[in-house]
Parts: sequence; structure tokens; C-alpha cells
Amino acid sequence: MNSFREKIDNKIFNSRNRSLTYNQKSIFESYKKKLSIESFLNIRNMNNYKEKILEIGFGTGKTILESAKSNPESLYIGIEYYKKGIAQLLVDIKKNNLKNIRLFYGNAENFIKISEKDLFDEILIMFPDPWPKKKHWKRRFIQKGNIRNLKRALKNRGKIYFFTDDQNLAIWGLRTFLEEDLIWAAKKPSDCKINTFRYSESKYEKKAKKEKKKPYYFEFNKIEMN
Repeated sequence: MNSFREKIDNKIFNSRNRSLTYNQKSIFESYKKKLSIESFLNIRNMNNYKEKILEIGFGTGKTILESAKSNPESLYIGIEYYKKGIAQLLVDIKKNNLKNIRLFYGNAENFIKISEKDLFDEILIMFPDPWPKKKHWKRRFIQKGNIRNLKRALKNRGKIYFFTDDQNLAIWGLRTFLEEDLIWAAKKPSDCKINTFRYSESKYEKKAKKEKKKPYYFEFNKIEMN
């Protein structure tokens, strides 16, 4: 019998998976095996790239697509539970004949738990669901256990980028990252209100700005002395 947490996860997944077009459904089914958690383990053997960059919750995939097109020497890995977003990105990958993107479908928590140590050069968490109601805060991806696993999967001197337009989540995230001994790469607190990073503006960032919300941009570094 499924646990209560599994039932909640399934409910959330199902509520966010809209029906696919024929082409989207077809390409999703044809890549289903490659999108699995078992396939994720093969990333450790893909060493012919300059760097490996993980994006958690890539939504429509605009950022990961544009980054991969601009940097063919880097491998971009995306994890998403929004099936329509994955399917459309698969269509775009095929259209652009890109070889440096790997996508995975499901709950990111399950993937990072089994991730190899010191695997990724950068990890992106861009505008995750803030779950604003206090009773839903336990559903936020930014939790101590998840950040601990991300830190383990991040190479030494690697970077984690965390962007949000929710002030409460920004404070929550900053505290959680710092408690896991990640270094906030800022000269002064107000630096988090300026986007100086190389990644293209996402759909959610544009939406936030259109609604007159002020996003927060954080970079955290893993620094471990040998």
C-alpha cells in the first residue's frame, strides 16, 4: 500500500500533468526508458564534456535549451515532473539536433538521493514552487536533506544557483543553504536583487517581472579544504 507521502506526491504530479499533443505523447513514450532513474546513473560515465550542469525543475526548458545551444562542450541534465514540459523540450532537442542534453522524469528528490558524489559542476534551482501556505512548506524542494544531497553531488568549488520571486522562500532558502555550510557568493546582502548570471531569462522570471515582483538571485559555493 502506498504511504501517505506517496499519495500526496502522486496527487501533485497528476494535477500538473496536462494532456499531451499527439507528437508530444509519441516522443515522450519513445524516450521513456532514457528518462528513467536507472538511466540517470549513466551520467557518471559521460566524461567527454567540459562540465556537467544540472537543472532541477526546468519547466518549459527555455533556459536549458538555450544554454545547450550556446555551449555544446557542456552537458546539461534536467529533472522535471511536468510531463508536458519534458515532451516539448524533447521535440525542441530533436529539432535542433542537440546531443548535450539529458532529461529525466520524476521527483528530483529520488534522483539526487542516488547521485554520485562530486558529479556536477553547477546546479540550478530556478523559481521553484514556493508553496506559500505554511501548512505546505514541507512540500518545498528546498529542505535540509535535499540540500545536503545536492552538496554531496556537487564538485568541490562547484556552484548552486537558486532564484525565486517569493520573499519568504528567499529567506527560507538562504538560511537552509547556509546551515549546510555552503558559501553565499555575495559582497553585500543587496547583491541578491541583481541578476549577474549567464543563464537566460526563464518564463517564470519574465512572469514575475510582469507582475512587478522583484526576484532574488543567489549563488552558493561548495568550498572544502583537502
